[in-house]
Order: sequence, then structure tokens, then C-alpha cells
Amino acid sequence: MAKEQMVSETRGIGKLLNERRYFEVPPHQRDYAWPIGAVEQYLDDVTEAMSDSESDYFLGLIVLVDTNNPASKRYEILDGQQRLATTTMVFSAIRQWLRDNALDNEAAKIQNDFIGISEIGEDQDEPRIILNINNKSLFQEIVVNPVTDKTLEGKLLKEGKHTSSRKLIDAAILCRKYVSSLADKNGTDTKEKSKILFRLAKFLRDRVQVNCLDVAAPENAYTIFESLNDRGIDLSVLDLLKNHLLREAGSNASTILNNWTKMIAAIGDRKGDDFLKAFWTSRYGRIQRGRLFKELKKRYREKSDVIGLSQTLAEVGEIYGALEASDGDFWGQHSVRAQEHVRALNLLGAKQTHPILLAAIAKWPQTEIEKLLGSLVKIILRYQLIGRGRTGKLEIQSASIAQSIYSGQYRSAKAASDGMKTLVPSEKEFVEDFCRYEDAKANRVRWILRELEIQKWIQDNSGRLPENAPIEDPYKITLEHILPKNPNQDWSAIVNSDKNVVSECLNRLGNLCLIDKATNKDQAASGYETKKVSYQKSGFLLTRELPSKYAEWNRQAIDSRQSKLAALATARWKL
Repeated sequence: MAKEQMVSETRGIGKLLNERRYFEVPPHQRDYAWPIGAVEQYLDDVTEAMSDSESDYFLGLIVLVDTNNPASKRYEILDGQQRLATTTMVFSAIRQWLRDNALDNEAAKIQNDFIGISEIGEDQDEPRIILNINNKSLFQEIVVNPVTDKTLEGKLLKEGKHTSSRKLIDAAILCRKYVSSLADKNGTDTKEKSKILFRLAKFLRDRVQVNCLDVAAPENAYTIFESLNDRGIDLSVLDLLKNHLLREAGSNASTILNNWTKMIAAIGDRKGDDFLKAFWTSRYGRIQRGRLFKELKKRYREKSDVIGLSQTLAEVGEIYGALEASDGDFWGQHSVRAQEHVRALNLLGAKQTHPILLAAIAKWPQTEIEKLLGSLVKIILRYQLIGRGRTGKLEIQSASIAQSIYSGQYRSAKAASDGMKTLVPSEKEFVEDFCRYEDAKANRVRWILRELEIQKWIQDNSGRLPENAPIEDPYKITLEHILPKNPNQDWSAIVNSDKNVVSECLNRLGNLCLIDKATNKDQAASGYETKKVSYQKSGFLLTRELPSKYAEWNRQAIDSRQSKLAALATARWKL
């Protein structure tokens, strides 16, 4: 009798690990990707559900392929590796706590039931889960095998900021800290502390529920995976597309996998679906995420199409990854000013313009790309940051501009900029919005004030550019709240006469200035008279002029200064 294509069963995730014994992530499937926040949320959700004796916690769908391969004896994880790997890390943290507290027998039970099986004649435990080619060795080393906290911390220091290895180490460290904290809250002696961890292990085993969908054979998996998506189960477009490419590629699957690996490495920790959407939009116009896979599948269906697409995605992935890395190799061939524009766009939060840049980089010479970067900074600042314009409207307009660039309709930065200007508020509206602007993000405000500082220098020096731009190193300068968050007694007269002045004016741009970091630490809460002494010595023009422009500091002074900064802003970001 033919084996059923799909069999579904609900069970505890720990019981799934224990009963199925062995799992593996396909070698070229995506890396471990849960950010630290997702791991912490999972732990919080599980422990909260555990506190309710009547409550189970449903973790969602896990899709497994029974390969029927006696040599591998493993279930292939089609969907669910993040949850299975993270749960294994929680068990690993429990095991390590038990070992560290001389409960070796209990630790051995956790190890053998959920993490790794001790096979006869083998030096190392056989891991229940094997991750992909990039994560396999590290997962074995820091999760399956016992390892000290000190070793984990040492490995973390050697990892890059955006690698999947760092995510694995971060997750493993967080699980250990969480488990240790949970135990400490439950009692003072080891016996009492261990009880809560035994409860957690049993809760993960029996009551953190998953719906396990078994797929009969690998050749059916791709179709079933797509049909799951059609039925409303939210699966990654990235995974759906990879399955489609591999299915259509036939004997050229290795080429697809090589290109896919390059693409994944290039985009780093950016969301794969965001990349695919930006890629499509840069060439074919705006698209909703729900339609993205169907349109990709429709356009790229033949063997030559899918091989070409995999190569293109690898190349475009390099560029997409560079859009948020102004100091990377890609921008090294561009001017310093262009690199500054890229950094500014990231500070301003301009992801909606990524399709425009992808299209321009594919079609235009370097000189036009650099002009475009400068225009986008001005438009994003005026429309989105200061004007608080809707991101949806920006996305629609950006998609239209990108398509016009890629099709050849727009051949210059000026044409693209003119096409975006319909978004931009009038000069009067910009000034009014700027006069009200407030921002609590220090890195963004530092950049705004630095740019205004440059404009001030230009105005004071007959239009000449400064030979040395104002320093922007956050380790050397910081923001000063002239009226501080926690004012001392020197501010009592002003605060008493204007009860809401701190809450309403603290993060107004007019109340902020750039200042030497050491000075700021000494005087942060001081009165204005004390601060004026150091302001007079500042190397920043806009800070140094404060004592001469404003005899006292109050709401009226903040309004007045912000109005003057608005005038500088219209000149600095003139369209």
C-alpha cells in the first residue's frame, strides 16, 4: 500500500525530540536565525504558560520528511528548525545547571532524553538534531556537548555582529542565564532550585505542543510545502522559492545551492522576504508579500530561468547587503560623501527606498548613483523624518520610481528626484514641522546637529566648505539636554513657573546641543549659568553661541533656537 502523503499529529515538542530520536536540517537550508528577542519571548511565553496548571502552550506547525534512508536514520526538518534548535538549547541549559550543581544523574537523563544519545562505542553523544552546513559543528560544540559559561563568552567575543554563529551563541548564553535566574527565584538551596527546572523540562516534554506534519517522501515535499502556504499557513517566501528553484533545476541543483548559499551569506541577518520583495520591486513594480512567491514562480519557471535567477539573486544580494553597510567593500569605490549619504539613509530609516537604489546600481554610472543618494537623504528627511509622512505612500512612490529606472524611462538622478518631489511638503510646511520636531534617538540627533553645524560654518564663512568636518564620534561627543531630564535646584524657578516644560521640551531639537563627552558627564543636571561657562569654550559653533544668544533658558528660548535651526535646515537640505 502506498504511504500517505501527509500524516498530522499533535504532541509535546520534548516528546517529539525523544521519540523520533534523530533529526537533520538539509545542508543548504537557511541558518539559525532567531534574534535574542525571539528567544527571550519564547522563554517568557513557556514559563508564563507553565505557571498556569491548566494551560498548554501551542508552538505551531513542524514539517518533517521521512526519507526512509537507513544510512541517515534521520527525519529531515522542512519547517521548524528554529523552534526545535531553540528548545534543545533550553534543555541544554537545564542540563548544564544540573551538572554545575552536582546533579549529574539528572543531567544525564536530560542529555540522553532530549539532546544527544550515547551510542555504544562512541566517544561523543550522537546529537538528536544536526543543523545545516554552517551551524552543524558549533551546535554540537556548545549545545550538544557540555561547555563552560566562560568558553561560551570567549566564543562570543570572536564572532561578527551579524553572523548566524553569533545568534547561536547569544541564544545559548541567554538560555543559561534564564534557567539560572528561574532556579534562583525558586529557593535558596539546590534541591528547591532544581524542582522548577524539572517542571520546566517536563512542561517542554508534554505541554509545549506542536502539530507535527509528516511528509511521505522528499519528492512530494516541495508541492506540499507550497500547498500549506496556499491554505493560509504563513511560510517564508524565501524557503518556498528555494524549493521551487531546486525542483525545476533538476540535475543543476548544485548550481542553485551554491548561488543560494552566496545570497544568504550576502544578505546576512536581513529578512530574506524583505530582500526578495525589494528585488522584485526594483524591476517589476510594487507587490504585496502574499503575491510575491506566485509571481516569482510564474516568471521563473523553466530550467534556464531558475538557474539565471539564482545567479542574479546572488549578485543582487551582495548589493542589498551593502545598502546598510556604508563602510563595506562595495562603497569603498565611491566618494566619502556617498558613504556618508548611505550612513545617513540608514539613520533616517529609509528601507522603502532600497528598490530605487537596487535599480539605479543595476542601470546607472557611479556619478548618477552618488547624486541620487544625496537627493534621497533630503527627500527622506523632509518627508518621512520631519514631515512624519506615511511609509505606505513612500513605498508606493519608491516602487514606481524604481520600475522607471530599471525600464530605462529615468536615466538620471534628477529625473528620479523630480519624480519623488511630489511627496515632499512645501517649504512652509517643512519649517513648521521642523520647529515642532523632537527625537529621543541620540545617534540620529547627533547627525542632524552635525549637519546643521556644517551649514552654520558655511554661512559664517562666505559659503566655503569647512576643511575639517565637525567630529561625529559618539565616544568623544554626546548630546547635551540643555534643560535636563532631572534638573537640580538651579532650575527650580523655571520648572515651578512652567510645570510641563521638562515633559514637553526635553527632546525638542532646540533643547539639544553637541558637547564634549567628559564635560557633559560633569554638568548634565547643572543649571544654565553653570553650563554657559563650558558652552563658551565649545568647538561647536551652535553650542558656543548659546550664552550670547540666550541670557536664560526656558520654553521661549527653546522655541527661538529651534526656529533658527529650522532656517539652517532649509538651506542644508535644499531641494
